[in-house]
Amino acid sequence: MELRSLRHFSALAETLNYRVAAERLHLTQPALTRSIAALERELGVQLFDRDKRHVALTADGVELLERAGEVLADAERLSATAGAIRARRRDEVRVALYGVALAELTHPVIEAFCERYPRVTIRVHEADFHQGLAPLLAGEYDVALLPLNVDMPGLTRVPIFTEPASLALWKGHPLASAAAVDVTEVFDQPWVTPEPGLDFWVGRRNGDDAPTVGSHARSALDVSSKIAYQHMVGLMPLSATRMFPHPGVENVAPKEPLGLVAAVAFPEAGHSPAAPAFAELARRVARRASGVPYAELAR
Repeated sequence: MELRSLRHFSALAETLNYRVAAERLHLTQPALTRSIAALERELGVQLFDRDKRHVALTADGVELLERAGEVLADAERLSATAGAIRARRRDEVRVALYGVALAELTHPVIEAFCERYPRVTIRVHEADFHQGLAPLLAGEYDVALLPLNVDMPGLTRVPIFTEPASLALWKGHPLASAAAVDVTEVFDQPWVTPEPGLDFWVGRRNGDDAPTVGSHARSALDVSSKIAYQHMVGLMPLSATRMFPHPGVENVAPKEPLGLVAAVAFPEAGHSPAAPAFAELARRVARRASGVPYAELAR
C-alpha cells in the first residue's frame, strides 16, 4: 500500500467531492477515482458510498480514516526527523511557506539568501494549516514565512510588511457587489479560517459576538474552495487575490480596514544559526524592493 493512496483517501474524505479533492491533489478526477477504487480493492473494504450527486464515507471508511491519518502523521514525522538529520550533517535551511508567505517578495527573498550563502541548501515546504506552527516549534522547519499578526510564545517574529485583508465571499453572494462590507454583517454565516483560535481570521473585534467557524482549511487553495463551493466566508490577504485568484470567489473591502502582518518566524530557543540571518535579509530585500502593491513596510 502506498502513502499516496492514503493521501488521496484522506483528501476525498475531507472534501466529499471528487473534483475539489482532485484539484487539491493536482490530479485529474478520473485519476483520483481510479486511485480510490484501487485502494478499496486492495483493502477489501468499501470506503465511500457514492452516486451522481453525493459522496459519503461508509462506516468502515470512517473507522479506517482515523488509522490512515495516524499512518500519514507517522510518515510526516519520519520525514521531518530525516530532514533534521540532514540539516545537522550539512548546511541546510528548511523554509516553510504558510499560505501566501511573503507574497511577491517570497521568491526574491529566497533567491537573495541563496546568492548570499551559496553553500547553503534551501529546502522549501508548503505548510499544512491544520498543523499550525507546531512543526516550526518542534524543529521540523528552521524558518517560516507567513501572515502573523501577534507574537506567539516560543517564537521570534520579524515583521516584514503589513498589507490589507479582504473579505472573501462566494460568487453570487448578496453582498459580493458591495463597495465595502461590515464583517459583522456575515457573522451569521459559516467562516473558513487558516488557523483556529485567532480572532483576526474571523474579523472579530472587542465586544463582537463570535461568528460560526464552519471549517479550518489546510491551505490557501482550500480556503478559496470552501468559500466558492461550500458557501463559506473568510478573510484573505490582498496579495492572495492577485497570486491565487479563484473564479468562484469575490473579494470585497471591509468597511473597517484590517491589516495582515507578513513575517519571518523561527523558534526562540535552539533555532538554526541561519534563521536570524534569513530574517534580516528579508527585511533588506523588502526595503530595496517595491514588489508588494498596497503594502506598508514594517519599521
